[in-house]
Amino acid sequence: MTKENRSIPVSFRLTEREFAPYKLIMDEANISRTEFFRAIFLSKQYTFTKNQKNEVGKILFAFNKTSNNINQIAKRLNTDNKKGIISQRSYNLAINELISIQSQLQRLIEKC
Repeated sequence: MTKENRSIPVSFRLTEREFAPYKLIMDEANISRTEFFRAIFLSKQYTFTKNQKNEVGKILFAFNKTSNNINQIAKRLNTDNKKGIISQRSYNLAINELISIQSQLQRLIEKC
């Protein structure tokens, strides 16, 4: 089967006001004008889903960065505790707080 070339351009103009709702959909779906209008006209596809790949990537980046920071704080707490720089009570309070933060982050990630 040979591939057909798309050689016939189809174009039309819209006002800013007419184009605005379509632009929102294209931005959320992360698709080009060509893909959007071709899907509408040729395949009669009128619903588009929001592209969440970028958002998930941003969330995972923030989660990984935060997890790394928590690990660095825990390491410093352990080192300072062993050297006697901080009291056992302060150490326990700080570790419990880090565990609480870690649990909250884990719950947020599970919701995604």
